[in-house]
Amino acid sequence: MLLVSACGTQTGAGPGASEGTPAVTTEGIAGFPACADVPQFRADESLYRDEPVYGNADELVQDVHEWAAAQPGFVEVGLDRERNGWVTVWVKDADVEAMSEQIAERWPGEGIVVVEVPWTVGELQSLVTEVTAALDQAGVRTGGSALMPHHGVAEISLGVITPEAEEVLARFVGRPLCVEGIPADDAPKEKDQPLAGEGWRLLGEDETGEAYRSGVATTDAQLDQLWALAGLEGEPSTVDWESEIAVWFGAVYGSGCPVRMEGVIVEGDLLHADLVVPNAVYGCNDDANPHAFVVAVERQLLPEGPFRVQLEARDPYPGTAEERTVVDVDLSALGSTATDEQLHLDPTLLIPAEPPLVTDGDALHGDEAMRYLYRDDPGCEVPTLGPLDGSVWRLADREAPWDVENGEELTLYPLGGEDDQIIASTQQMDWIFARLPQGSTCP
Repeated sequence: MLLVSACGTQTGAGPGASEGTPAVTTEGIAGFPACADVPQFRADESLYRDEPVYGNADELVQDVHEWAAAQPGFVEVGLDRERNGWVTVWVKDADVEAMSEQIAERWPGEGIVVVEVPWTVGELQSLVTEVTAALDQAGVRTGGSALMPHHGVAEISLGVITPEAEEVLARFVGRPLCVEGIPADDAPKEKDQPLAGEGWRLLGEDETGEAYRSGVATTDAQLDQLWALAGLEGEPSTVDWESEIAVWFGAVYGSGCPVRMEGVIVEGDLLHADLVVPNAVYGCNDDANPHAFVVAVERQLLPEGPFRVQLEARDPYPGTAEERTVVDVDLSALGSTATDEQLHLDPTLLIPAEPPLVTDGDALHGDEAMRYLYRDDPGCEVPTLGPLDGSVWRLADREAPWDVENGEELTLYPLGGEDDQIIASTQQMDWIFARLPQGSTCP
C-alpha cells in the first residue's frame, strides 16, 4: 500500500507554529530563534520509505506543482533532500487526507507527502512588511528578508544586532519570525580612511580608475602615468624618491559596501594592501566598482627585489593578470629606480588569447581555461552547462542573477582543488557552477 501523506510535524518548530507543535528552545535574538535552528515541517517519519530515491525529481515536482497549485489551501511544493529527495506539498487549512488519496491515485508509487503548515506565503509576507516598516521607522538598517513557509517562519536579516533593533523586534514576540545577525560588538567598525600608517602614507584615493589593478612608480614621470591610470584628478603629491616609491592599488568593491585601505603588508617577496569592506555584514551587490589608492611606501619596508605587488595575499583571479605587478629589481636601496620594462605583468597569469573551445560531451581540460557557448535549456528552472566532464553543471546557490544570453560565449575555469565546481565568466561577471549527480539533467 502506498503511504503518501500526514499532518505536518516539526521537531523544534519556530514560534507561531500550530497548536501541539513543539517550539524551538534555542535562545536567539530578541527572543526569536536563529533561522538555521528552525527545521522544516515534515510528515510523520513512518510515511517515508527507503524507495524511491530521487536525485532531482524536476519533472515530478513540476507535475505535482501544476496540480497542487489549483487545490484549496496550497502553500508550496519542494524537495526534501534529507528524506531521499521526496516531494513535499505544504498546505494550510486543507483536507490533507483527501489530497493524499488523490495524489496516490495520480502518482502511484512515487514519494510524495502532504504536510500541514501554520502560515501561508501571504501571511508571512504581511508580517515581513509590518516588521520591515517598524525597523525602517526606527532607523534600523537591515540586510533583507525571506519567506520560509515550509519552516513556519519569515526570516529577518539584521546584519548587525543593535539595541534599537532588539527594541523593535520585542514588539513582535510570539509572531512567526527567525532572525539572523551578528552582535554589535563583533561588527566591523565604521572608520575614516587612514591617511598614513607604518611605512606608508596616502597620496590620493577616489572611486576611479580600473578595478583589479596595481602599479609601481619610481620617478616623477612614472608617477604622472600611474596617477592618470588611477583616474585621480589634480597633480600627484610629492614623493621623496630617495626614501620612498609610489604604489597604486586598484581595489574593487560592490556598491553599498565601500572599501577602505588600512595599510601595506609585506610577506616574503609579496607587497599587498590591507583592504577592509566594513559593511559586508549587510550584504553587498555583485557589481565590481573601482577604488584607487595611490600610496608612498618607505623603501625600508620593501622586500628585497625582485618582488611582486598585488591587491591581496591571495593570487589574482583568472583573467585579472593586471592585478599583479612584477618588479625585476631591488628598490630597497635608497634612490634606486626601475625602468618601465622592469615593471610589468606576470606572464604566468596571462590567459591565452584563444582558450580551447569545449562543447557538450567534452571533458574539462584540467585546470586550463576553456571557451564554451551557452545554450539555454528551457526545461530547467536553474541555468545549466553541459554535459561537460560527464556531468551537467548547475548555477550554485546564492550566486548573482544569471543574465547570459542563449549562444553567448563563456570562459570556464575549473575551481582549484574542487572537482565539483567551475567558474563561468563573461567580461562583466563570474558565476560558480556545481556538478550535478551523474545522470541528472536538471537541478
